[in-house]
Amino acid sequence: MLNQSRIFSKFCLLVCVVGLLGGCFGRSSKIQAPAPFSYPQQDWVLTVGDPIEIPAPEIFGPVPLGWAVSPQLPAGLSFNEDNGSISGIPQEPCPRNFFTVTASNFGGQTSYGISIRVLPEAPCDLAYPVTEVTGVLAFVEFPTLVPSLGCGGSNDYSIDPALPEGLLLDMYTGIISGTPLISHGPQEHQITASNESGSAVTSLLIEILPAGPCGLVYEESDKVVAPNADMDPILPTVGCGEAEIWEINPSLPAGVNLDPATGVINGNPSVETNRIVYTITASNEHGSDSTEVALRISPVFIFEIDQLSGSFNPETGEGGAQARIILTEGEDNETFPTQIQLLSLALAHDPESLDVTSIEPGEDLAGLNGGEGPDFFTPFDTSTGFTLGIVFSFSPDFPGISAETPTEIAVVNYVTVPENTSGDADSILSSLAWGNPVAGQPGVPYVENTVVLDGVTGILPVTIDNNVELVAETSGE
Repeated sequence: MLNQSRIFSKFCLLVCVVGLLGGCFGRSSKIQAPAPFSYPQQDWVLTVGDPIEIPAPEIFGPVPLGWAVSPQLPAGLSFNEDNGSISGIPQEPCPRNFFTVTASNFGGQTSYGISIRVLPEAPCDLAYPVTEVTGVLAFVEFPTLVPSLGCGGSNDYSIDPALPEGLLLDMYTGIISGTPLISHGPQEHQITASNESGSAVTSLLIEILPAGPCGLVYEESDKVVAPNADMDPILPTVGCGEAEIWEINPSLPAGVNLDPATGVINGNPSVETNRIVYTITASNEHGSDSTEVALRISPVFIFEIDQLSGSFNPETGEGGAQARIILTEGEDNETFPTQIQLLSLALAHDPESLDVTSIEPGEDLAGLNGGEGPDFFTPFDTSTGFTLGIVFSFSPDFPGISAETPTEIAVVNYVTVPENTSGDADSILSSLAWGNPVAGQPGVPYVENTVVLDGVTGILPVTIDNNVELVAETSGE
């Protein structure tokens, strides 16, 4: 309406002038549309906050009586309806858009198109709540750092050099967070916030200290160990940090040690104990962690060798011996009498004096499975002895056997090696020792002396070595 009033006023003025002049110069009184016009450039890229002045187009020809633009200009820009100029300070970003500027009078109108794009204000005054983060321990949650900008905006953040492993810079928000996984000496990191108009940079000093030990556990935290035998090492694992000092309270039994460098518990216990709970602490200068291990020293199961016979002819060297393998459970076992599902064992002899001829189930196994004996009884001869695996029964209803009294597991028959025993007039002692010294050689299975309770849980028994006495026969025997 305002534009029409201006045009009407200008039209009245023009009529009056034309009336006065009355065509005295012989010109036509017909009003012509505004001549074509243009701006200094057709495409405009502006920035939020930066003042802009797009000058009015120059007109060479009929004068426009009014100016208009469509659609509405971006926020902060004004259109001069008297001369077509555009000015102001853009207030918000907007994508490229096309605008039609129209000059008009009573003779018609002429239009010209321009494009305007408003970029965001360049980021400035990038800052984090702190400029230094020092003394943070590895494996400890890092404080979440949220950046701020004094102007502009950004969804494009970058950092150089990279953050320590475990920390993350969100490239869209600039937030730094996470849990560092490694130590990291004091280092300055440059963080840059960017957008289409520019960037802002700030620096952040970060230091990650080595972690104190955490997540300390032992693979076996409640263990029964046989006395007077090398125990399997009890191994620790640490979830983070590196332990430099290992301590235990109370002291371990005689013969058992805690390695002060590794935290491994091992040894050969020389005394029996009740179940004792020990507290182990792993520490370094940055912290510590503790856990508990329960240990009882008790003869849970014992493998023994009982000789039944043994003799040889001193002239020919021919002879033999018989020994039986006995299993006994210690009475102080908490589950005494414990049901046993299967056994494995290895027994070595002196191959210079003896050789194995047969291994048979012991008399205490003969009545299993309706008098058929064990379902699985498989010896394997080696150059120095034998290994033996026994499954008493494959039936799922089989409860197992107990060894609350000495139980004969197997009977082993030996013969002498004549070339090595002939000519001896005295008795010969030939050693029998638990274990398989040739285990691991091609074709030789590795078998431990083990008592298996429930098909899964294996317990290493106490093993007692022995000698076989071969008595020299006298004439007439």
